Amino acid sequence: MPAYGNLRRAGRGLAVAAAAGLLALSTAMPAAAATIPARTNLLSSDCPSTVKQGQFSGCVTELQTLLDFGGASLTVDGDFGPATTAAVQAYQTSKGLTSDGLVGPATKSALYYEDPAVAIDLRTLRCPVDLEPNENDGCVTELQNKLNAHGASLTVDHVLGTGTTSAVRTYQSSVGLPATGVVNPATKAELYGDPAPQQPADLGSGRYAAVVDFGEQATGQNIQYVWGGGHETDFGPSIGICDDYGGSITPCPADKEVGLDCSGFARWLYWRAGAGDIGQTTKDQVVNPRFTKVTAATAIPGDLVFFGGSAATVHHVGVYTGTVNGVAMMVNAPQTASYVRDDTIASHSDLLGYYHLSS
Repeated sequence: MPAYGNLRRAGRGLAVAAAAGLLALSTAMPAAAATIPARTNLLSSDCPSTVKQGQFSGCVTELQTLLDFGGASLTVDGDFGPATTAAVQAYQTSKGLTSDGLVGPATKSALYYEDPAVAIDLRTLRCPVDLEPNENDGCVTELQNKLNAHGASLTVDHVLGTGTTSAVRTYQSSVGLPATGVVNPATKAELYGDPAPQQPADLGSGRYAAVVDFGEQATGQNIQYVWGGGHETDFGPSIGICDDYGGSITPCPADKEVGLDCSGFARWLYWRAGAGDIGQTTKDQVVNPRFTKVTAATAIPGDLVFFGGSAATVHHVGVYTGTVNGVAMMVNAPQTASYVRDDTIASHSDLLGYYHLSS
């Protein structure tokens, strides 16, 4: 990616200012052009909701640094110029985001997962429910910092290796948890001093509305579709896999990204509503004897909707959320390069049917 420097343009401005007998820089230019603004976390309230071309600030310094970490070759000067815009667009394209050059919430979230030196709160959806061996990201940085605060002496290297796993086991033993070395929800709760997580109670007939509510809450949270995501022992977003991957982004990014695929998403929602484990894959879920196929006329919001020629060839699942202006809708994790969102059921042409959890 070509670098874009601000120094030449700044130099011309200084010459004009000097010729005019001014002692300060023109207000049309970034203040102290030779001084790079200190990095400012893009997720903080000190940065605008959308960072874009024309801005000069520590938010841009942070952006350029993160882009360079991901492979760009920008001059880190805090000035959001055309080259930074081009680098943002290239990055957005590589992540399946809208390539508009505007650094909004989705782009910011993706960028921070790229820089392992930036700690990520383990309780957020940007970290897997269970951290995985050899994971290398800001979630591990946060874990290592937390373990060190509880007496460990780890080098913060961002990698969940054998030394960190051993420290996890030691910590778990010290607080009365099973010393598995797996950083699961119970271990996270202890590290933060939060109440122990509870298994969801079965909501009975209220589970369907709860499934819809949980699904709609998930939209707008930048939960990305990740092949194989959501299939771990604990329910929720996880790092995916590249086995049998057929997505639109190459090489396969799934084994480095946190998210959910369509069946992992449905599984997570039903578990949160207290229905237990409905099965890991679409093929498991569609033949689950607890589900009964119903007609579109009798389906209720919260039912599953499957797509494919038959149960043997089913390839997608969503959660029916009702109709809007007569149009049947679902919430789903659609495909690689997308985020959990609402779609029309007609957006898929091979509807297999609606399925209701009868027990």
